[in-house]
Amino acid sequence: MKPEKLIICGWGPYKEETVVDFTKLNTSLFLITGQTGAGKTTIFDAIAYALYGMLSGQVREKGSVRSDFADENTKTYVELYMSHKGESYHIIRNPEYLRPKKKKSGESAFTKEKENAALTLPDGSIIAGNQDVTRKVEELLGMDGQQFRQISMIAQGEFAKMLLASPNEKTAIFRELFGTGIYAALQSSLKDRAARLYRDYMNYKNKMDEDVHLVSFEDETWETLISHEQIDFKAVEEYLSEGLTQIHRDINEAEAQGKKAEEELLHLKEELAKIHQINKRFEELEENIKKKQELEEKREVMEAQEMRIRILREARLLSLEEKVVVQAEMAAKETAERLELYEQELTDCRTAMETVKELDAKKDIIREVYHLTEQITEIIQVQQDKERELLRLNTLLECARKEYTSAQKTADEKKMQYEEADHTYKNAVIGIAARFVEEGKPCPVCGSLVHPKVAEVSENVPDEKQLKKLKIEMEKAQQICNKCFEGALHYQNEERHLTAEIEKIKEELQKLKQKMQSVPEDVQRYCKENLRTVFEKELTRYLENQSKAVEKQKQIEALKRECRQKTEESLEARSRFNQTIIQNGFKCPEEYNSALEALKELPKMEKELAGYQEALAAVKSLCEHLKEAVKGLKRMDEEPLKAEFLQKQQGLQNIREKQQQCRIREDQMKRSLNGIRINRKKAEEIRQEYGIVKDLDDLANGNNARRLVFEQFVLAGYFEQILKAANLRLFKMTDGRYELIRARQVSDGRRKDNLEILVMDYYTGKERSVKTLSGGETFKASLCLALGMSDCIQAENGGLEVETLFIDEGFGALDEESLEQSCMVLQALSGVNRMIGIISHVPELRERIEHQIVIEKKNFGSSVRVLV
Repeated sequence: MKPEKLIICGWGPYKEETVVDFTKLNTSLFLITGQTGAGKTTIFDAIAYALYGMLSGQVREKGSVRSDFADENTKTYVELYMSHKGESYHIIRNPEYLRPKKKKSGESAFTKEKENAALTLPDGSIIAGNQDVTRKVEELLGMDGQQFRQISMIAQGEFAKMLLASPNEKTAIFRELFGTGIYAALQSSLKDRAARLYRDYMNYKNKMDEDVHLVSFEDETWETLISHEQIDFKAVEEYLSEGLTQIHRDINEAEAQGKKAEEELLHLKEELAKIHQINKRFEELEENIKKKQELEEKREVMEAQEMRIRILREARLLSLEEKVVVQAEMAAKETAERLELYEQELTDCRTAMETVKELDAKKDIIREVYHLTEQITEIIQVQQDKERELLRLNTLLECARKEYTSAQKTADEKKMQYEEADHTYKNAVIGIAARFVEEGKPCPVCGSLVHPKVAEVSENVPDEKQLKKLKIEMEKAQQICNKCFEGALHYQNEERHLTAEIEKIKEELQKLKQKMQSVPEDVQRYCKENLRTVFEKELTRYLENQSKAVEKQKQIEALKRECRQKTEESLEARSRFNQTIIQNGFKCPEEYNSALEALKELPKMEKELAGYQEALAAVKSLCEHLKEAVKGLKRMDEEPLKAEFLQKQQGLQNIREKQQQCRIREDQMKRSLNGIRINRKKAEEIRQEYGIVKDLDDLANGNNARRLVFEQFVLAGYFEQILKAANLRLFKMTDGRYELIRARQVSDGRRKDNLEILVMDYYTGKERSVKTLSGGETFKASLCLALGMSDCIQAENGGLEVETLFIDEGFGALDEESLEQSCMVLQALSGVNRMIGIISHVPELRERIEHQIVIEKKNFGSSVRVLV
């Protein structure tokens, strides 16, 4: 990539559109010079940003490039015309910045201009969008922005970074440049895998130890096997296998013994059950014969109870018939109670009517009094309203009179002032005319041209203008006075009219009060005590009680007839029921009532009788059955067989316990043996894999004789190539004195890197540290190292051809001879197909490099001149 033309606008120190035309230089080596802070490095920032949307330095940010010198309406963008492999390309890109938008309310408002880019290809097609343009540039140039900065730009302050960096820092730099992080990742992976395999192996070994201790044998051979620090798990497996074989034999023998003992025990159990069953029947027969005797002894008592139950059952049947008699008696009683209640309610109604009877007779006159009272109240309210209105009119009339008096006084004063002024003016007419007399002109009165003594006018005499003003004030005051008089007259007429209305109201009120005085005092009570609501309620209650009393009287007559009928029916029913009681075996009603009281004991008595009868029948039947069952049999002694059964049972239990112990031991040995077999197999597989991985881990991570790690081995190859490329230039720059070499031995035995740089001084024939070089020598070595590193990076990235290289500052530390040598090397390095731009403010370079881009710094921004 070669830049042809760069356009910068509103960017950094460049206020307006600034054009840098590289085609005018027509050379492969040129100088970019200017004052400090003029904007030399900004040119590289703009190129890097146009290509990749990033800046060339490490301390600059895209958001900080907007020029402080630029006007609000000036845009910020970078435009680059370049050539690549014989084709021309055009890129325009702008960062995000604030720009003004339409003004509102007299203030300037701002909005964000979004970051954007566009790339024009040789065929005229356009690619738009930041990311799409950046991807296309990376595809064209074959490198990303970081690689472009490393290969094409040697930024300010980075000359001596590689030369004087520590081995760890060099490792980090080379890892980023050559992508050797994969080797470091491989080392870490091998180390982690070896550690994991070792943990897994120890885990399985620990599991085998646990499996060994699951079993315990009181055996000398077993104790010997597990007493070693490193247990022979294979021998343990063989021992456990043999033990399991013996355990199986013991279990089979115990099972045979147990089966035989079970058969003998079953036979004894059957014999013992038969003897027990025969003896049990003899015992049951004896018990049932005894129960039969006890039940027969209670026969008389139970027969008497059976008679009592029959009497109670008869009483229970009669009680059902008595319910009808009781219902008839209850109906008669309820009717009598209702009759009594209705008679009491009738008495209450009549009593209430007596208390209000007199009020009902006077209801018409009371209502007339109520109407008269309402009229008096309304007239009093009207009178009060009129009197308040009269009071208000009196107040307004008094105010109007005062205003009229004041206005009359003012009008008189104004009239007096005007009349006095008018009188004074008329008396001083001659003096006023004398004001217009001028010497040499005829007198308006006598015509004389000479005026020896002109009449004088007092200074207090008003003129026509003042007189007219006084007249206007007099007329205005008179108008106000007339208006006040009219207002007072209006209020006075209203007062007279309202006073007459109040007098008429008083007369009407007096007539109503006289009419009220003729009303009796007992009627006036309802008005004075405000009992109108009580009167209406009592009158309504009187009418209701009157209606209710008539209805209750009718109901009472009907209830009396019903009560007589039901009483007769209940007496007749009771008489018939008493005869029925005697007919059913009771001596008298009292005996029947006594039986009713005892009815609650009937269920218990019936249950006892039924139980007795059932028990007696059952025990008789069972006795007959048991006698038939034991016919021809006799009792036998069970104890000898029981003793033999218990003995056989204990023997079987011992066999089972032994069998259970053998099975538990078998299970423990099986689990232990299976665990050891599985874990030993897995542990052996892991141990073999661990041996291989551990050897690779030791080899890759420097645990070897040379203490060289894998990544350092790879980096050493790149490092040798960089030093070789650097020495091609350093040898020329130092007249064959210095050569950069890699230290063959590590200075610190605890470290596993060997990227230290030494310098071979052919004047002394000795190797020494690069830190012993002078400032100028350090610059030469650093520049050569950077150029060599650039060559190696190009080769590593597929042999990329770098057509443009920029070097930023660093030449100030060189003497005249070194400066000349550096320029010669850079001139040779540039050649036909490569442009090298040096940015520096060193005056000696301006003398040695003819083609220059000069940046001029001013107080309103920087400008660019191209010198050819």
